[in-house]
Amino acid sequence: MAVIACIILGILLAACLLRLSLLKRDVRQLNNKLSGIAYTDTNARLGTNTFDQSVADLIQSINAMLKKNRRDYFEARRTEAVLKRAITNTSHDLRTPLTAARGYLQMLESSELDAETRARYIAIIRRRLDSLGVLMSDLFEFARIIEGNTTFDIQEVNVANALRDALSEAYAELEGKGFTVEADIPDVPVICRCDEDALRRVLQNLLKNVCVHGKAYLRVRLFENKIEISNKADGLDKIDIAHMFERFYTSDASRSNKSTGLGLAIAKELAERMGGRLSASREGDVLMMQVVLPQV
Repeated sequence: MAVIACIILGILLAACLLRLSLLKRDVRQLNNKLSGIAYTDTNARLGTNTFDQSVADLIQSINAMLKKNRRDYFEARRTEAVLKRAITNTSHDLRTPLTAARGYLQMLESSELDAETRARYIAIIRRRLDSLGVLMSDLFEFARIIEGNTTFDIQEVNVANALRDALSEAYAELEGKGFTVEADIPDVPVICRCDEDALRRVLQNLLKNVCVHGKAYLRVRLFENKIEISNKADGLDKIDIAHMFERFYTSDASRSNKSTGLGLAIAKELAERMGGRLSASREGDVLMMQVVLPQV
């Protein structure tokens, strides 16, 4: 019996040593492959050709981590590119009105001007400074929102009334630009849970975007907990719907449309922080924005 016991023990020991050897091989191969991936710009993944389930589970976890790290890497690069573009655009947007205002001030100081020309120059300076004020206000508001310094008073709000008010505020500008406005807003209250001031800001920004980029036609529709704002616009093929809500995004590389590229980003942040969402789609020359709010 003792001999048999020794034989069995020897077999078990040999099996353990073999298993340990195979585990060392797997770990060594895993380490070599992981080292190669770590210092190479590659999407490679670790193989799972192993006899041990624990090692296989470990490899799957490492592959999941590699995938996440790769995704984070590209997101960081994209964010860095957006930040660089934002700094360039903001510098341009700050410098342009200041340079123009300074130039007209110099002409006011150094030239003999008639009253009409002087008034025209002063009006131009005022417009330049107003545009600078809008940019600074948008920058401050966006920074405050993303830093979490904005508090929301979530309550039951009649969205129909908020939408009518926003349209009334924008009506003069829309009419001045020749828009035909079609509004489909129920006469009965449409109640959603949101912050009334934040909702009004969202609607103001969306309608301002229509005034700046749209043309000829605007349709506003409210049904259930959804607000749809549709308008015709030129150059929609140049707009990247997937990125249009990103901060500082603008399809106008020359910045000639005076857009800060923050209005839609602010609207999206506010909508999401209220528990809703803001999305966009296009069909032909029509752009449609949809706001979905939490229902009561």
